[in-house]
Amino acid sequence: MAQEFDSKIITIFLNGNLHDKCEITWRKNLTVGEIINESKPVFNIGHTVKCRLFDSTGGEIDDDDVEYINPEEPLFLSQGEEFSKNSSLAIYQEIRPLGEGGFGCVKLYRNRITKQEVAIKFVHFNSLESPEDINRVYNEINLLRDLRHPNIVSLIDAFPSNDQICFVMEYCSGGELKNYLIENGPLNEEEVYNLTSQICEAMRYCHQSKVIHRDLKLENILLANKFSTQLKIVDFGIAGIFSVGRRGERSDTGSLLYAPPEMVSGKDNSASPAFDIWSMGCIFYTLLTGIHPFYDENAKNVTSRIVNVDYHPFPDNVSNSWKRLIKGMLRKDPKKRWTLIRVSEHIWKYRMNRNAQDSEDSEENEEVKDSPVRMNSLRQISTPKMAQKSKSGVFKSNSVGEATSARKPVSNTR
Repeated sequence: MAQEFDSKIITIFLNGNLHDKCEITWRKNLTVGEIINESKPVFNIGHTVKCRLFDSTGGEIDDDDVEYINPEEPLFLSQGEEFSKNSSLAIYQEIRPLGEGGFGCVKLYRNRITKQEVAIKFVHFNSLESPEDINRVYNEINLLRDLRHPNIVSLIDAFPSNDQICFVMEYCSGGELKNYLIENGPLNEEEVYNLTSQICEAMRYCHQSKVIHRDLKLENILLANKFSTQLKIVDFGIAGIFSVGRRGERSDTGSLLYAPPEMVSGKDNSASPAFDIWSMGCIFYTLLTGIHPFYDENAKNVTSRIVNVDYHPFPDNVSNSWKRLIKGMLRKDPKKRWTLIRVSEHIWKYRMNRNAQDSEDSEENEEVKDSPVRMNSLRQISTPKMAQKSKSGVFKSNSVGEATSARKPVSNTR
């Protein structure tokens, strides 16, 4: 049965030009021809021009569709041409900016139809300096369309609009985990268990889907909202594909503080699960201590620390169970690093019985660094980036970036 929308207004945009619009009063038995004829004078379109009418998904509307039109959904009038994807942005109402960076900006929008709040990331084409940058953008779109997990941010839509690409993303109002840690950290071990369990679940799903993130860091983990600690992993721009038993795609981009020794030394930049395990170990350490394990004000010293696995000593209040876990994740040889399955099982056992001693492995008696660490500088969790190495061996920045959070402005200097 047709819906009744007496006195409702239908908004018509000119196809491909969201600056021009008109409004038509909906009435019973309204036809496509009448909508077009009433719109033409507003858009200064000649009466002999054969126009077409589209809905917000690009579907062409005929007379049988008119009685079921939702007045809250804008329509698009073309002068005979096909639907322009630029027009898709019109179904979203802009609310406020969320942040800005070298790649473009992120804004909070509300879907005019569903009322759902979304974060739209605008990546300007002129900010993409190389073919690799462009590939990263489209790689992220393709990956996120296939990844569906409660701890991975959802890509709702992606489309070009003028000189930019629009990512319509799930909005995470809780902000970055980095900011949460600055405000509340170091975190107690029970809370760290909750957060790390979610990270493990998300990454297990990715690895089972043959996807390696390759840029896991606090800035790329968001809180779904400010009332809970549900996590959402974002920014798959430099993710790589691998197959079991074989190395995957190669890339020299990423964040220096979270990059493993084989990447920093230049020995191996291919996608493998061990890459993400190392980054996760850095994250777990930082959640527990409030500082990054390899932080140093000098980038060369950071590189040296990573290559030599010279992380800062654990403070006394970190339990042996966590020390052992992180020690297993931060091993120089990627083949000897703990697997994701082992990491998950260790965390589960810890949660079940924090005081239980796990004696299944011979390395239990390995020496564990255990001296006090000063916690007076939470700025140490900042994240220098790494990208393609120059001839001098210095990493230069080259990042597209991701942001769907509200708590911190987006920056291309992460």
